[in-house]
Amino acid sequence: MLRRRADRPPEPPEPVTVLQTETAPEASRAAKAAHPLTLLIVAGALSGWTMVAADACARSGFRYFSLSKHLLGALGMYSSVGALLGVLVAALIYSELALFGRRVQHRPLLKFARPLFYGVVGGLASISTAIWTFSGEHVQKTTLAVWGPLVFAFALGCAAAVGAGVLIGVLRSLQRGGRSCFIWAALFFAAGVLVARVDLTQYVALYSRVHTILELVASLCWGAAYAIVIAYFQRFPAVLRATRAAGGVFGTFLALAVCVPGIRTWFDDSLKHVWLEEVYAGRMLRRLQVAEAFVANPWHWRGMRMARIERLKARYSLAEPVLATPWSKPLSEPREHWEALQRLRGGQSRYNVIVYYVDTLRNDVAADPKIMPGLAAFRRRALDFQRAYAAGSDTLRSLPVLTGGNYDSLDTPENDLLRVAKRAGYDDALAIAKSAYEFLGKLRPDFYFAQNLIVEDYPAQQQVWGYGAQQPTAPRLVDRAIGFLDQPRKQPFFLWLFNFDQHNWRELDADYVDQAAKKYGVTDDASDFPFRYRTVARAIDHEFDRLLQALSARRLEDKTIVLFVSDHGEALGRDGFWVHSVFLWESLIRVPLVLHVPGLEARAIKDKVSLVDVAPTLGRYLDPTLNGEGYHGEDLLSYLLPAPPRRRFPLLLSSASKDLLVRVGLVDPVDEFKLVLSFEAALPELYDLRQKDPDGANFAAEHPARVKRGLELLLGSPVFPRVADDFEVRETRAQKALEPPADEAQP
Repeated sequence: MLRRRADRPPEPPEPVTVLQTETAPEASRAAKAAHPLTLLIVAGALSGWTMVAADACARSGFRYFSLSKHLLGALGMYSSVGALLGVLVAALIYSELALFGRRVQHRPLLKFARPLFYGVVGGLASISTAIWTFSGEHVQKTTLAVWGPLVFAFALGCAAAVGAGVLIGVLRSLQRGGRSCFIWAALFFAAGVLVARVDLTQYVALYSRVHTILELVASLCWGAAYAIVIAYFQRFPAVLRATRAAGGVFGTFLALAVCVPGIRTWFDDSLKHVWLEEVYAGRMLRRLQVAEAFVANPWHWRGMRMARIERLKARYSLAEPVLATPWSKPLSEPREHWEALQRLRGGQSRYNVIVYYVDTLRNDVAADPKIMPGLAAFRRRALDFQRAYAAGSDTLRSLPVLTGGNYDSLDTPENDLLRVAKRAGYDDALAIAKSAYEFLGKLRPDFYFAQNLIVEDYPAQQQVWGYGAQQPTAPRLVDRAIGFLDQPRKQPFFLWLFNFDQHNWRELDADYVDQAAKKYGVTDDASDFPFRYRTVARAIDHEFDRLLQALSARRLEDKTIVLFVSDHGEALGRDGFWVHSVFLWESLIRVPLVLHVPGLEARAIKDKVSLVDVAPTLGRYLDPTLNGEGYHGEDLLSYLLPAPPRRRFPLLLSSASKDLLVRVGLVDPVDEFKLVLSFEAALPELYDLRQKDPDGANFAAEHPARVKRGLELLLGSPVFPRVADDFEVRETRAQKALEPPADEAQP
């Protein structure tokens, strides 16, 4: 019996995975090692933490948010993501084991099948990205359309196979007592650093799918490095215990992050600032949102944008976002108020109208008499609405609301101010910088006048779109406007001056700015506002005063309504943000709104008003019979009555980033709170306007009832998106209606 046992062929060894041993003594050591899944979870989490470090190296805005809150949120998010990556890699390894099993041990040639397996998986996983990368219009006309995706997938597959083969070899060497593992760990880590550097510096934000592959490759390289080091040091009992404990913690946190929505909400809240500068944290947060929304409702997936709406509704138990009925009702005052407004307007109904519109002028700058003394003098003899709000933080959100009197900025109502002027037979003209004219001609064609007095603001050979024009236009705009005043006419005029110098305050010619500073006594000293911004505002103020003098010289003062207004402000460095759009800070949405009507007594009005009120106010001067159809605003003259009627609606706000709606908000006309809803984080923010810095502290947690009520008002308002197309804010509905169907469009 003993002899037969001795003659019996030895049992084949147990199958070996990447993280298992091959010999009996080493198997004994493996019994004292952490489970491969535990090791992979820890390595994945540490790889995720390295991603947080890489994100920090590329991020520049640390002084504009809470560093501790950012790091805790990022480390928490990447702990769960890294642990998940470890679980997925473990599943892949066990799948490879199930395919090859013990056969690998007795057939040396099959050992090449192990890295080949990972190469095939890597190549197949990259096919979709490979096809998308070579799907451009120009590439499709070349042979790259066919061979490019194949080469791309093959190269990635080869890289995956080589990496897996090296890692398998290193771990085998480690199990036999080899000490070269640290060199290979360093090489894997360096490869991850190199890939991450390429990812963060090349083609940034242009090819999102390629970025995803590069991030994954960097993560796997770092994970391999950590796995090698942990596998070596876990021979020490203290390291082994720490590895098992860490694996349990990271695994438990992953389970909690999956099962507890509050943890994912914490990620959103802690990292809500990353959307401006996404780097790695923002990209990963976006992927987690997509994954969560897709898993919640895979059969009715409507895309990330609408998934964020569903996320908001679930968090705050909100109903479907349906336009509330009052928003469709026309503006209609009680009869006694209507008659009182008619008396205020007096017998003269055919006033001329001038709109002196300054793009990108903050209210606090406009209200400073040292910067804009001409406007200060004008305020003293006009209706000065000191708490006026724009409808958005950029022109395409604000200008349509100003002219339309309606918060739906993608539509142009019949009673839009420009349409009313044309129907009433006014002689209408627009004095505007060329770059602004071209920008609005493409993106807001309904902003149309019979005469266009265009002033060049960039050389003919230069390409300009929105930004970049460096030639000042304010003096020449007023020159063209004065020329228009001198034209013979039989009907009243409607003149709009579109000042673009303030918008281009950073790009304007340096010599012009220096000369203007000397001329108007603007000094480059310590100030809350940049020297160039103040200088440009002072020059625009001088030209406005010159226009008023021209009116007086032509005896048109008593026949002309003059409106001084801006469409939005400028951030000027708040939280590292210098321009406009994206946010709904007071510096971006508080604007000057000063209206002079002949015969009306000057008054400073402290009630909160909006640019949406301009159209129903001026429209009734252009056409006294005008009804209130389509208006969401109020007649500004109502604030001159002894008992002004209560506003029908809150003051609505919206902002965009890269032509996508990212925030909506509202200001209560009576209460001193502003509600802002970020769609990226699907979290509301509540700000107390009585604070010294109204945008400095979020009081949403302290006032849940106000937040809930504000969200309900927003959901029923015109600015809230109800379908995915509502997030696209580049084109108006009128433009889309004129576009040919996709199959008829010219190549």
